[in-house]
Amino acid sequence: MADDTPAPTTATPAATPEAMTTSLVERLHFFFSNANLRQDKWMRTEMKENGCITLDQLLKFQTIKSISTDKELLVKAAGELKEEITVDADKEELRRVVPFDWETMGDGSHLSLCCKNVPLTEEDKSEGEKAFYGAKHEYAVTRDELKALFEPFGKVGIVKLRFGRKEGKAYPLGMAIIEFENEEGMAKASAELLPKEGEAKEIEIKGNKLTFETVKPMKCFQKGAKRARDDKKDDNDKQEKEEEEEIKFEPVKVEMVKGCVIALTGLSDETCDRESIREAVSDILKVTKDIKTSGLYVDYTRGATSGNLRLTESKPEEMKELVAKLNDGTILIANAKVGSAKMLEGEEEVAYWKGFEEFLNNRKRADLEEKRQKKKQKRFSHKGRGGGRRRQ
Repeated sequence: MADDTPAPTTATPAATPEAMTTSLVERLHFFFSNANLRQDKWMRTEMKENGCITLDQLLKFQTIKSISTDKELLVKAAGELKEEITVDADKEELRRVVPFDWETMGDGSHLSLCCKNVPLTEEDKSEGEKAFYGAKHEYAVTRDELKALFEPFGKVGIVKLRFGRKEGKAYPLGMAIIEFENEEGMAKASAELLPKEGEAKEIEIKGNKLTFETVKPMKCFQKGAKRARDDKKDDNDKQEKEEEEEIKFEPVKVEMVKGCVIALTGLSDETCDRESIREAVSDILKVTKDIKTSGLYVDYTRGATSGNLRLTESKPEEMKELVAKLNDGTILIANAKVGSAKMLEGEEEVAYWKGFEEFLNNRKRADLEEKRQKKKQKRFSHKGRGGGRRRQ
């Protein structure tokens, strides 16, 4: 069995039969939902060929068996979803009340928002990345946290975190697809987050302001397109394999300019931002505060405690004066003294420029991956991509 998208809720063993039943109801509602079946080829195929999912099969699902392995309790939970699931207790089989059908259920794009700038964690993967300002390699939020953020608009069917691939390994794109269970939830979210007139409502999570856009229907769901069946033998597997291969592009090359970088530590993870850093240092460095003309680049991610200042040309005297005043507290950043400031030299300076080059190439790769994901979204939509991932 395989599931392209892990279940949005990780269940834990409950203490009472009532609590376990409630948890099982939530799990069954999710697994038999349109949102999950659009992703889950195994369940679609099983129900198409056999018309049902058996209790034995369901009890192999990780988040079901972690709640209970009691078949009677599972039947009881299914009985509370009478509008969604029918139960044959004698045959130990569960069926959808309304069979899943691509033509009527669609690809979910009409119920979905694409959410960008989803926060990522900072994990050092190389000395170069560490010297720059920390390459981000994991999502800093869970599906549950994102789901809770959007539930005020309407019930969320599924949250899909988006990933690209590099050297055979997945890495986060900082994007998520939020799919609502019904049009009412989607309409309310769109009205507030993507209004045709007036200001959009701002949503922030862990210091990141999220941005939104609609999700375009996949090509086979667009007007006039013919939809391939799940069992149709065509070029989908080949195209899917090609899309999973690492993106190839002309790498960015950065020429090192010595004596141009100041490393900062001990920055406030609550109040510091690029603007406050630029405001504090521009006068001493004798540069304008205009980003485009100053020749000063602030390498900093909001919420981090370290960053770097990078000039397009060396200003040794001004830089030494700035470092001294930052260290003695004469100059504050965001009304706080920094932990330390120093000009990078030797191996540290080389590592920084290496990290900067890696950052530019990772950003270029992510941009190309985003374009590929959008292109992929237009093609061969309903094919499941479980690929052997263990069901959650």
